Amino acid sequence: MAKLSPEQINILSVRAYYDNKTFTNTTEMTNLLKYESQHFRCKVQLEISECIADRCWSIGLVQACDRMYLENRYGHSGSSFWEFHPLKSGRHKMVNDSDGRQYPFYSLTSSKFEIRRGVVSDSLVSLTYEDHFYPTVAWELPYYGGAKLTDVIRKQDFWVWLVAIKRASSRSASCDVFNAKHDEVFILKTMRWRYGLHMTFDPHQPIGKRLQRIYDVQEEQPIILETNRPLPLSALSPPHCNAAQSLIWYPNNPTDKPKLLVPPKQIIVPWETWTNDMAPGRSLSVKKPDQCKLVGEWAHDTEIGIDVNPTIKTGSATRTWKPAPPVDTTTISTSRSVRTPSRPRG
Repeated sequence: MAKLSPEQINILSVRAYYDNKTFTNTTEMTNLLKYESQHFRCKVQLEISECIADRCWSIGLVQACDRMYLENRYGHSGSSFWEFHPLKSGRHKMVNDSDGRQYPFYSLTSSKFEIRRGVVSDSLVSLTYEDHFYPTVAWELPYYGGAKLTDVIRKQDFWVWLVAIKRASSRSASCDVFNAKHDEVFILKTMRWRYGLHMTFDPHQPIGKRLQRIYDVQEEQPIILETNRPLPLSALSPPHCNAAQSLIWYPNNPTDKPKLLVPPKQIIVPWETWTNDMAPGRSLSVKKPDQCKLVGEWAHDTEIGIDVNPTIKTGSATRTWKPAPPVDTTTISTSRSVRTPSRPRG
C-alpha cells in the first residue's frame, strides 16, 4: 500500500465565487450605521485514495490578506481607518485571515480535514467556508466636534490556498499546532478574490434616508490561478486579521493629533515602534493596552510551499494573478472590518 503523498489527493472540483443570493444590506440606527456585504464562498471536493499515513497530515483552506483599505470618511473633518500594522508598515507581506484557533486554516471545522497516522481508507472530502463583512459605523464623532459620516470606502484583497501539510516526523501524533520550520507545506491550488464597496451618505437627512448611493459592482470575479503562488510565512502564522486590526482617527487638520479608537490585540513589534509606524510624525502617544500581546515579527517573510499544481477536474476558468494597482480613494474602494458571526471585526 502506498504512503500518503500529494499524489493520493485528487482534486475533483474547486469553486470560488460571490453568492448572488446575497447583496449589500444597510440598517440605519439612531447612533450607528450597520451594513452587511455580499458573501464570498469557497468550496472544494477532494478524493483521497487508500494509503498509509506515516505522519499526521492536515488538508485545508488558508486565507490571507495582502491589501487593506477601509475608510470611514467624515466630510472635510477627517477619516477613521481600520488598518493592519504588518501591511501598513511593510514589515510583513500578508496577514493570516483565520479565527486564530488553529493556524493557518480559515476555521476549525469545515475548512480543514485531519489525517492521523495509520491506514487511510478511500475518502471523499468536502472543504468549504464563507466570508462577508458586517461592521457598524458611528454617524457622528463626539470627540471631534460632532463630525458626520459621509462615505464608507473599502478595498481588500485576499489570497486563498488549498494546502496539504505534512507534519514533522519528530512531532507527536497531534495535528493541532503548525510548525513553520519543520512541517512540509504542499500547495494544491491558489485562488484570489478582491472586494470593493463605496457608500455615500447625506448626514443632514433623517435616519432611514441618509444612504445616497451604493457602488458595489465587483471589477472581477474570484479567480483560480493557473500557476500556484507560494505562501509567505506571515500568511501561516499570528497575528490574524481580527487581532492585528486597529481603528485610528486621522483628522485632516495637520495640527490635530490622531486618536486610537480601537487598539490591536496582537502586535509584531514593541508598542513604541507600533505607534511610530502607524502615525509617523503625528504623535500617536497612547499607553499600551493590557490585552495587547507581542507575537513577534518575521524578520524575513520568506515564501514557502511545494507546488503540486494538480489537474483540476472542473469547468471553472483559471487565470494567472496580477498585482493590484495602487488604491485610488476617489474611486470605488474597499476593505474589511467585520465578518462571519463568530469573528466580528471593527
